[in-house]
Amino acid sequence: MRLLPEARESGYANSFDGTPIYWERHGPALDDPKAKRPMAFCYGLVCSTNQWRLQLERYSKEHPCIIFDYRAHHKSGNPSDFAFLNISALAKDLFAVIDHLKIEIPMHIWGHSMGCNVVLEYALAYPQRCHSLVLCCGTPNSPFANMFGSTVPEVISHKLFDLLDRYPEPLYKVWHTFKSYPKLTHAISYIAGFNTDTSTREDISAYAEAVSGVESQTFFKLLEDMSRGNIKNILPKIVTPTVVIAGALDRVTPPSEQKALSRGIGGSEYVEIPAGSHNVQLDFGEYVGLKVEDFWRRRSLDK
Repeated sequence: MRLLPEARESGYANSFDGTPIYWERHGPALDDPKAKRPMAFCYGLVCSTNQWRLQLERYSKEHPCIIFDYRAHHKSGNPSDFAFLNISALAKDLFAVIDHLKIEIPMHIWGHSMGCNVVLEYALAYPQRCHSLVLCCGTPNSPFANMFGSTVPEVISHKLFDLLDRYPEPLYKVWHTFKSYPKLTHAISYIAGFNTDTSTREDISAYAEAVSGVESQTFFKLLEDMSRGNIKNILPKIVTPTVVIAGALDRVTPPSEQKALSRGIGGSEYVEIPAGSHNVQLDFGEYVGLKVEDFWRRRSLDK
């Protein structure tokens, strides 16, 4: 289910290990002298580029906007070795796309949920390529920490990953069965991920379909990598100007997690969107845009 307009340009870039990474360019050409600073967008775990629908509508009129699929997601290929399926590899996929497109000017880089982890690893490795970071609904800790306002999910997660190490196939089958019931995926998306008064039915349906399109091994390997909370060790080393966007009603990564993320990054700013959910960039795309642009103006990053 595609909610985005047709790309102006698309193709594949080979990542560090040869995995083909699908990318699209929306908006003006990269060599257009009238174009403003380019942007790149990193979605969350088992999500899709549809998560950035409102941002592409807002910015692609003047900015070249780059979206892409992570390895083992949608139109991109699977790595030949699944040992290279982790957050660091996804950050290298972003680098592969930007390098393939020969973008040398520092970019505005957006991340949502797990995409924040990807963006932060990228910014650590390639600070000279980053003009600003916009981090929506991320966490420096395990994604299970404080999920739904409880410590229970984190306790369960430890048992889950112990089981995954010993009996991966049954858990993969559970995920496969879950994906086989679109109505169940749709219902959970309503409960956990969106403000249903503001996000559209199409956005939620597209999200549920994206989840169903990703294999079990991909989901569990990336979820386990995120659960280690390695990203908190990166935060003090980030030098790129950063704004952290939280949804006040986010039940997946509550605002306390985004506050911790912001505190860890020197000089970053924290913005909380009232009534925003875990998909705050879709709930209130215009309001998020205004807050981000205000941050850019005050930091002289809108040049």
